[in-house]
Amino acid sequence: MTAQTTQPASLPWLEKLIAIPTVSGTSNLELIELIETEFARYGYSGVRTYNEDGTRANLLVTVPAADGTTRGGVILSGHTDVVPVAGQDWDADPFTLRVEGTRAYGRGVCDMKGFLAVALWLLPRVAEAKLRTPLHFAFSYDEEIGCIGAPSLIEEFVARDLAPDYAIVGEPSSMRIISAHKGAHRGRVTFTGVAKHGSLATHGVNAIAAAGEFITFFTDMADQWEEEGPFDESFIIPHSTGSVNLATGGLQYNIVAEQAVVEYDVRTLPQVTTESFVERIDRELSEVILPDLQARAARAEKLTGAEPGSLTSRVGVKHELLAAVPGLGTEDDAPIVHLAHEWLGTNDAPQKVTYGTEAGQFQRAGVQSIICGPGDIAQAHSPNEWIELEQLSECERFFEAILDWASTK
Repeated sequence: MTAQTTQPASLPWLEKLIAIPTVSGTSNLELIELIETEFARYGYSGVRTYNEDGTRANLLVTVPAADGTTRGGVILSGHTDVVPVAGQDWDADPFTLRVEGTRAYGRGVCDMKGFLAVALWLLPRVAEAKLRTPLHFAFSYDEEIGCIGAPSLIEEFVARDLAPDYAIVGEPSSMRIISAHKGAHRGRVTFTGVAKHGSLATHGVNAIAAAGEFITFFTDMADQWEEEGPFDESFIIPHSTGSVNLATGGLQYNIVAEQAVVEYDVRTLPQVTTESFVERIDRELSEVILPDLQARAARAEKLTGAEPGSLTSRVGVKHELLAAVPGLGTEDDAPIVHLAHEWLGTNDAPQKVTYGTEAGQFQRAGVQSIICGPGDIAQAHSPNEWIELEQLSECERFFEAILDWASTK
């Protein structure tokens, strides 16, 4: 790390965090242990919640108010995972913090270990303060691949009746308030047909044809959103969007395809529920596409003399919702927005963004939530990811203001 004349006080923590390559889908336990140990130095114990195989964990730590209260307060939340660096052209080791001029470089400096570093820098000050309301610190896993870790973390604080009043999710927002984002969803549909030689096409059932019917339906649904809404002109794209972006199937050009798999992406306005479009997809699959597959299988049975039901029992469709991140829709005049303006010393209108975050999950759990963190989303996930040092300093001042608000006068 190159020395600088003026550096954010949290920079040493950022160096430690960047050195642990917590790529999504790989273990983050070394980083969790580091954070847990630091909190333990000040007498605070946390609770972990794990993924299925125990290789990744969330960590939730509550610093009680001076009177022992643990209910209410503010939760400062960030994800510990980073996106991969494989295939990217970096000028130096992405897991060694590099400071040049006014910027710090490394995987995760922007998204979002800068926020975590500032939280850990704040901890000694929190320990010295006399809090009138608790502060909660949340560190999640696998946010980058569908906000997978946060639900069990949220279930934990609900079970403990912590009921935080406000949540600040520290995704890179250039330290501006983001009050709304779209929901992000990923789904997979698998179609099963009956394989046959291409010269006997009607004796089989083509799974790719069924997938094509689904893609047409899905495109029509997305077109309807574009034409009929609902709309929110505050977003860059003012309506919900959806597209099938991955399709695989078949073995060879002259074999009727026995299987096809498609995956879709849906971005919903905050007022559009996951259930509304999932039910629509399931209805199309069960009432239109599956009956068509079964009809084609029954035809093949008649043409080939196969036993009735022998082919119709083999065809099918399977719909899996792989990720469902709810939208965030905090009102511009909500108390958390007013408080954030006070802590930041700003009064500009909150922003709305198209990408999804864990903030929508916190809001669904009844916690008023915003996004506010250091760094620019434009630098996230890129080779030579960087953050302006001033962004870290601004986040430090933001956290100090939060601590001052949470402390007795």
